[in-house]
Amino acid sequence: MPDSAVVLWGIAGILGVLVLRRDPGQFVEALRSASLLLISVLPRLCVAMILAGFVAKLIPSETIGHLIGYDTGWRGIALATLFGGSMPSGPMVAFPVVVVLRNADAGLPQIVAFLTAWSVFEWHRVLTYEISILGWQFVTVRLMSSLVLPLVASAIALAICQVVGMR
Repeated sequence: MPDSAVVLWGIAGILGVLVLRRDPGQFVEALRSASLLLISVLPRLCVAMILAGFVAKLIPSETIGHLIGYDTGWRGIALATLFGGSMPSGPMVAFPVVVVLRNADAGLPQIVAFLTAWSVFEWHRVLTYEISILGWQFVTVRLMSSLVLPLVASAIALAICQVVGMR
């Protein structure tokens, strides 16, 4: 089990004991709520993992490394930013895709650019929700002011990678 899973199970256990001590009825309700959430998320997560596996086979790791590998520098960061910002999906697809990219030799700064652009510029969300609810003027200001975020995040990731020797 990965270290992060052990930490999460530990935190869940501690919180569970605290809730159980405070009110056993709330503990049972929390377990029921968590079970319902698991039932709704698990099918989507399984499909997302299958999709990520298909993506991994459709795009060879050499191609990913060539396009957005660590050595591609700012060109790869720009490409990852475009790809992340144009990917119409939720986290159930985006994060398995990130795992595929990472396993296929995508660079860490490039993955940071991908995720940052995906979270800030999801174009389907902008077109579907933001413009209709918030209006063109607000959305234009938000997008213009956010354009540098993937580049800034990637520059910080690149500096950290150089210091700690990650790629």
